[in-house]
Amino acid sequence: MTSLLPEKKRPRRWVFVLGGLLLVWGCGGGGEPDPEPEPEERPTFSGDVVPLFQGSCGFGSSCHGTAQPAGYVQLTTGSGDAAALLERLKAKSVREPSLPLVDPGNPSGSFLLRKVTGDFTGLPCAPNACGERMPQRSTPLPQEEIDSLERWIQQGAVLE
Repeated sequence: MTSLLPEKKRPRRWVFVLGGLLLVWGCGGGGEPDPEPEPEERPTFSGDVVPLFQGSCGFGSSCHGTAQPAGYVQLTTGSGDAAALLERLKAKSVREPSLPLVDPGNPSGSFLLRKVTGDFTGLPCAPNACGERMPQRSTPLPQEEIDSLERWIQQGAVLE
């Protein structure tokens, strides 16, 4: 049976496809890809961490640079042996024996980072037993240096 009414024209599927492509292209889908973020600079032990200690932790004074260092934490390289200093940093903290001074790959589990930020939240030591923020009775380390120390620990606390 045939109808006497004119047949409605149905839009072609290619019109929808073309419209979708134009929409995607107009929203940035057809442009150049976003540039990849630049890789984060990798701090080094000798180039970033040791100078931080030298400038802030009492090298050559009565803090952490003598034979009887404060908190039993000697931060000198002695005869230039950075590897020996790094091994001392991986030892357990005297103030908080549940944590090493530096736990490679784990900044929040590194007592050294907790000391320079003054954040002892969640540690088993009583607030006064954890000691004070370092450097003690001095200006806090600049955030850039704390961030560099944290990145160095996060990236494995390697010698270089």
